[in-house]
Amino acid sequence: MKKNQLKKSSISKKYQNLVNEINNFEEIFQTFSNNELRAHNFKLKKRYQESKDLNSVIAESFAITREASLRTLGLRHFDVQLIGGLVLNDQKIAEMKTGEGKTLVATLPASLNALSEKGVHIVTVNDYLASRDQAAMGQIYKFLGLSTGLIQSTMSKIDRKKNYSSDITYVTNYQVAFDFLYDNTALNLKDVVLPPFNYCIIDEVDSVLIDEAQTPLILADNIETPVDKYIAAAELTNFLKSTIHFIVDEKNKNIILTDEGSKQVENILQVQDLYDPREPWIPYIINAIKAKTLFSNNVHYIIQNNRIVIVDEFTGRIMPDRRWSDGLHQAIEAKEQLPIRQKSETSAAITYQNFFLLYPKLSGMTGTGKTAEIEFEKIYKLSVDEIPTARPNLRKDLPDLIFKDQFSKWNAIAKTCNQISSTGQPILIGTTTVEKSEMLAELLKEYNLSYQLLNAKPENVRRESEIVAQAGKKSAITIATNMAGRGTDIILGGNIVFAVEKKLYEILTFSRNYILLKKKNIFESTLKTQLNIYSQKFLSVLFSLLQENTFLQLSDVEVLRLLRETDKMLSVNNSINCSIKFLINELTIYYKKHQQQENQVVKNLGGLYIIGTERNDSRRVDNQLRGRCGRQGDPGTSQFFLSLDDNLLRLFGGPKIQNLLQSQMTDDSPLESKLLTKSLNSAQQKVEERAYQQRKDLFDYDDILNQQRQTIYNARQSILVTPPMEIERSILGYGEQIITDSLLELKRNNFSNKQIIAVFENLFGKNLIFNSNDLNKLKRYLFLEFWRFYEAKKLELAIHGDTTGEKLGQTIILINIDRLWREHLQQMTLIREAVGWRSYGQQNPLYEYKKEAFKMFYDLAKDLRHLVIYELLRSEVL
Repeated sequence: MKKNQLKKSSISKKYQNLVNEINNFEEIFQTFSNNELRAHNFKLKKRYQESKDLNSVIAESFAITREASLRTLGLRHFDVQLIGGLVLNDQKIAEMKTGEGKTLVATLPASLNALSEKGVHIVTVNDYLASRDQAAMGQIYKFLGLSTGLIQSTMSKIDRKKNYSSDITYVTNYQVAFDFLYDNTALNLKDVVLPPFNYCIIDEVDSVLIDEAQTPLILADNIETPVDKYIAAAELTNFLKSTIHFIVDEKNKNIILTDEGSKQVENILQVQDLYDPREPWIPYIINAIKAKTLFSNNVHYIIQNNRIVIVDEFTGRIMPDRRWSDGLHQAIEAKEQLPIRQKSETSAAITYQNFFLLYPKLSGMTGTGKTAEIEFEKIYKLSVDEIPTARPNLRKDLPDLIFKDQFSKWNAIAKTCNQISSTGQPILIGTTTVEKSEMLAELLKEYNLSYQLLNAKPENVRRESEIVAQAGKKSAITIATNMAGRGTDIILGGNIVFAVEKKLYEILTFSRNYILLKKKNIFESTLKTQLNIYSQKFLSVLFSLLQENTFLQLSDVEVLRLLRETDKMLSVNNSINCSIKFLINELTIYYKKHQQQENQVVKNLGGLYIIGTERNDSRRVDNQLRGRCGRQGDPGTSQFFLSLDDNLLRLFGGPKIQNLLQSQMTDDSPLESKLLTKSLNSAQQKVEERAYQQRKDLFDYDDILNQQRQTIYNARQSILVTPPMEIERSILGYGEQIITDSLLELKRNNFSNKQIIAVFENLFGKNLIFNSNDLNKLKRYLFLEFWRFYEAKKLELAIHGDTTGEKLGQTIILINIDRLWREHLQQMTLIREAVGWRSYGQQNPLYEYKKEAFKMFYDLAKDLRHLVIYELLRSEVL
């Protein structure tokens, strides 16, 4: 980018001096050898250890990372990418358009903060992106002498602990949050995998901190489930009619049972009261109606392996480990006549809001953050800085086209695809559900158009990266559910990385199979005929590789893994690795020439053409789809096709807009209207405000629980790290506190000394003899008896080992903390539901919740002390 372009942006002016300083250091570091660069990075680490000030080394660190990137990946950070890195280091959100290299930008603040040796977490939205980014960017860190870790869903605790101990760890938001919850239910320190939090960079930060923050993360244990009630409720919905027996609130996804509906259900079930607390039917009925009216197959979920799998409405991906709570998941299983899985009881829970606020230093990257800036600032104290693009944006955003109904709209989309594809211009079509993507695919078949389909179905997900990467090829048509967080760039003319991998896989498996069948002569002549387009050196290395017995014994799957993991150096042996790398490089050189030609052809055709099939609830999701074209100065076009019965217009557009537009539509011709655009923007704003208020309410309520959670988790951590010999101090403290508090309470309630003695006999499990009426003497007596009983219990347990009593005490404390916390979470859920009704009595529900929460937590601490002492004094080691 030219310097005068860079200076136009206010954010660029703010960081201009630092960028100039980095550029000056770059000129110096270009003269360094690889070893000298690495040594200088170690010097920066030492300087930080002395000064504890990262700002003093920021320019040098960024310049070294930029040079390391150029030498390892051949990628040099643009000046605007340096600005992105500086924004991230300043604990802000960097909004960078699609294709501007966010993954590479993260290496700058990550390398800088890794100098502190306190750990850096780079959070991505799925395992594939974490693995891909760690493999690619890890080369930069390795060059600088920094270690990288990768957390994947299949890893053991030992592997997780090892990877989290790295300087820089790539992990998904889901994995790191659940590892935190698991750590805080561990009964042994060796089962804790996470180190103390330091610095976190979140990729697709709006997807993680806003879209996925709608529901808390829950660690749960299965409990007994009344399967028959779910089945009965599902069958009963067939006898209920909308508006007569129940009212559907689509905006809030809620169901209201009418008086007539209650009577109908009570008659069918032959029960007196649906709300009877001893055997309530109402939650099963409400969930059954919700399942039938508000949740649809191939929209909100798919059926996979006889199970309900949720589809993320924001990313279009499946979430196999998530389940709807409060019995809704079981209600949907009953509706679909699938096996009903057990309900679960919460043992630990946290919201993404409170989880990520645990990091002392937090930042994030996204292509679409400005529209949610208010929420970022209010909840997370994160401001959003818009980073200028390296090249001017040439994308054309055409006005929305609106049709009178769904039929007209989808036919118009299919006709438009037919017209555009006839020129060779690639098309990407964004749909909102699996069902609609498959319906459009059938329409395109009628025009004999070939297409690639990407939705939450497993057979499509497996090829996600390849489908997205090749969406820019000439004549390509790609239908995809929401494009948020796909992570793979759409390169005009096609992505050669996937083309090279696919071609080399075909060559290697084809060649190996001929060799194994001992048809060497036929193989050589066939191979030379088919591969004469490649260099002699390519053929020579290929023939050499085919003489390696180790390679010949690999399965096709292992060959594919070998191609994908070459950069990680995880291959069978070094000679095979070197051969594979050479073949990849040769094919890359060959394909680059072809790709450059294709790239220019597609540019001349107008670049990627984006078609949106309806406006989403959030402007960010629309902008994410638009942002898939026009990357790095490429041309591109986007246009949305809408109809009057799209959900957004139908639910939030208002009747006046509907009536006005319908009166202007006499045929299937589309309408362009400023009034419509204004109405849509207003509708989206309403939805966003409503969603924000829901997330804020969730945050406000969880913030109260979060203070208690931190107290509990800190207490657990303290017990876990305390040596067994020092646990005795905690146990004695519990006993003395119980005696002091109980005496005061019993005396306040006018208990006699005889009655008090009886209470403590029950607690200690021993007979007590005390005749005086002096309260102080009674207190001293109880202290002495407690110490004596405890020492006797220690001696009794000592035959199993000197510290058995203390270790048992530690385990009993942890188990009871977890048990009481689990019960506390259940009670807090009930209270949250109950206080909502108090608003009708002019009471503040949040204040009432806070008051109840404080009282319950005080009781929890008291119950913990009693349970620990009661169980410890009665414990035995079998």
